[in-house]
Amino acid sequence: MKTIILAKSIAIAVGISVIFPINPSYSQPAILTVNASQARGLNSRAIEIKVGNGRATAIDFSNINERITQVFLSDPSNFTYSTDTPLENGQSTTLFIRRIKPLRFPNLTTSSNTNLFVKTRNSDGQSHLYTFNLKKISSAPIYSGIAISNQTLNSTGIEPTIQVDSSRRASISDIERGLIAAIRRGYTSASDPVVAKIREFIALARNTSDKTLIEIAVQTKVSLPLITELGLLGIEENLKPPISFQGQLIPPGK
Repeated sequence: MKTIILAKSIAIAVGISVIFPINPSYSQPAILTVNASQARGLNSRAIEIKVGNGRATAIDFSNINERITQVFLSDPSNFTYSTDTPLENGQSTTLFIRRIKPLRFPNLTTSSNTNLFVKTRNSDGQSHLYTFNLKKISSAPIYSGIAISNQTLNSTGIEPTIQVDSSRRASISDIERGLIAAIRRGYTSASDPVVAKIREFIALARNTSDKTLIEIAVQTKVSLPLITELGLLGIEENLKPPISFQGQLIPPGK
């Protein structure tokens, strides 16, 4: 038991400072699902689209029955796009982004990471504007594209869970409790960039109803082994008996 606890502590101490690659034993979706409101930038920052050399990344609107009416690429010197059908026929639902060798345009400023705007129209004639950040990467991205979805906020009141060992599942509250414990124990600092990513993972998991925690982990770039360790730590924290101090009960984790 002591060996397990020591190994877990070392994993958290190291893992909290570095984003590990996703464990290949977990299934990773080729197409990630993104909420339409999120993709429109209504309740979060712009979605980041990674595009690798010799590869294409797709943005698909078919799940929400919206047609692409206009595409605006801020800096066309490093990226190009195409649609599944000619844009002018008003029936396109999928956009494909590719990298190109850098071009020079007179009087046009360039950026290694630029933004992309996509305007769509639904069957009721309503128009929507989506915003994305395009990022060049040298390696192959872990996903091939994103699918825009009309997923709703999680209103069931039941937190999603993830398997952390052969007999236990950790909830989002367990993972959050484990993160607090890791900071308190000195495994990391509250200002560590990975801590911010884990908090983003927790927030998204609590407000998403049609994504698995694995999909959310891939989207937020947080490793599943790290989430598992934090979940186990949070479960252990919750099992601790309260400490009596001057007649008052202090809950675990305080």
